[in-house]
Amino acid sequence: MPRDIHAVLRGTWGYEHFRPMQEEVVRSVMEGRDTLALLPTGGGKSLCFQVPALAMGKLCIVVSPLIALMKDQVARLRTLGVRAVAVTSAMAPVEIDNALESAAMGKLDFLYLSPERIGSELFKARLPRMPLGLIAVDEAHCISQWGYDFRPAYLLIGALRETHPQVPVLALTASATPEVAKDIMERLAFRAPNLLHGSFRRPELIFWTSRGEDKLGRLLRIAANVPGTGIVYLRDRRGTVRTAQFLQQHGIRAAAYHAGLSFGERDRVQQEWASGNVRYVAATNAFGMGIDKADVRCVVHLEPPPDMESYYQEAGRAGRDGQLAFAFLLAHSSDEGKLRERLEASFPSLAEVRRVYQALADMHRIALGAGQYEAYDLDLPKLAQRTALPAGKVHSALKTLELNGDLALSDGAHNPTRVMIRASGDTIHRMRVEDARTGPLLEVLLRMYGGLFEEPAIIDEERISQLLGKSVEHVRSLLREMGRDGLIFHQPRKDLPTATLLMPRRDAAQLALEPHAVQLRMERARHRLEAMLDYAFRERGCREAAVLRYFGQPSLERCGRCDNCRAMDKAGLVQEPPLRWRLDERVGPAGGTNT
Repeated sequence: MPRDIHAVLRGTWGYEHFRPMQEEVVRSVMEGRDTLALLPTGGGKSLCFQVPALAMGKLCIVVSPLIALMKDQVARLRTLGVRAVAVTSAMAPVEIDNALESAAMGKLDFLYLSPERIGSELFKARLPRMPLGLIAVDEAHCISQWGYDFRPAYLLIGALRETHPQVPVLALTASATPEVAKDIMERLAFRAPNLLHGSFRRPELIFWTSRGEDKLGRLLRIAANVPGTGIVYLRDRRGTVRTAQFLQQHGIRAAAYHAGLSFGERDRVQQEWASGNVRYVAATNAFGMGIDKADVRCVVHLEPPPDMESYYQEAGRAGRDGQLAFAFLLAHSSDEGKLRERLEASFPSLAEVRRVYQALADMHRIALGAGQYEAYDLDLPKLAQRTALPAGKVHSALKTLELNGDLALSDGAHNPTRVMIRASGDTIHRMRVEDARTGPLLEVLLRMYGGLFEEPAIIDEERISQLLGKSVEHVRSLLREMGRDGLIFHQPRKDLPTATLLMPRRDAAQLALEPHAVQLRMERARHRLEAMLDYAFRERGCREAAVLRYFGQPSLERCGRCDNCRAMDKAGLVQEPPLRWRLDERVGPAGGTNT
């Protein structure tokens, strides 16, 4: 008998009420209906599948391409006493095998998977035995070739439906045009169309575009006029560093954040920003997914993103507490040409793609016909050096290989050291008693971590070194030694991004790209870019109405607060924000124009 959804919400999370649209989505799922939920950024998508899954009392498979977000959600669920595991490409086969077997035996409430894992033999062998109650597809726009972030591995989700045809599917995304929404439902084989559409309108968010020179000067004026914390988005890593330094030079606490930083540095920046010690983070789009900070007062784009979907998602990270916030887009006429050049550069030639594929295979010594579902570290600078291609071109080539179905990319996520005992209990006991080198380490491991004979555990090498009175490097050296000797399973920590081969390694010279598919992707990317450029440079109507119109929610009302509405009200008689927050031409460039 299913549990009451409000009892689950209150008992597990301590919430008395659902957010807008959440209850409608949850009830649709509980009725067994395939459901596509379009909820804006910050709308609480995760509870829409977590609550009904716990109410049903059956396993929920969650498909997501975001490893860091999966790990974060699993960690939160576990603190609440919920049985959850994430299977990622960073795990060793024995760990994956244990996790999937636990799911098949009904020992889990949630199994988080990256989409490429669905095609693996280990998963397909367990799938029929899994007591499945719900399939949740996060970032569902990734399944649509019309979407801005299409990933071929998402097409494998159909295998879940074939094995469990009566299990409802809940697809979730924060941004999808009507065309993409229809494509999602078709590709996920919905038994009947069922779209629950939360409003894309954010009444607390003011959209403001400013065009002209001296973007950094405009950024300073924004920081002076808008109190609180903010995010400054740029499209390249060097720009984040320069912008953070510029803000620091003008007395504003700021830090840079991009995927090239170590996990420790990224985590430090995020924590200092979340606590208020850092006021602004200058970041690439690697920053933002899963951030749970409600009081962001402004998001500033120092250049237009490549599409409206990215812009809306990133801008929507401001004002999640429902209080007044701003989405600033600072543009210059030169941005238009740069964005078009960047689009063309994102589609490398076949020769360049083959060169990068060969270099990846050579670096990791992947034999022909080998490597399927193996994850390999990605070191972009080394690949660029080996191929004599710019790092940006290498990244584009890897993305092309992903879109071609050859591999799956994952951003760098912190993967701590994991250990499991492989030797027999008698062997381990003898070593604890007789081996002066490894015995003390085994003693500490067994005392600190339970179940090491059954499944891998995440270990804290620093804490272990303190208890042993040895250096961290000494502990790591012993772990590597015992791993080589087969006494333990040892997965050392790593933070690098990875590429997982989705098919056995091929001869690079025989690698082919389907010309029609490449051309189609180019046309769709160009179409999305032109929509973004129209918004940034040619839109003369209300900004909020333009955003709603793009996502299929036409509005006859104008917000009365954006730069265009203010320009239309030449006398400035529309209702203004509070005095401290008032916007005027000072936010625009010195000597520039906001029109």
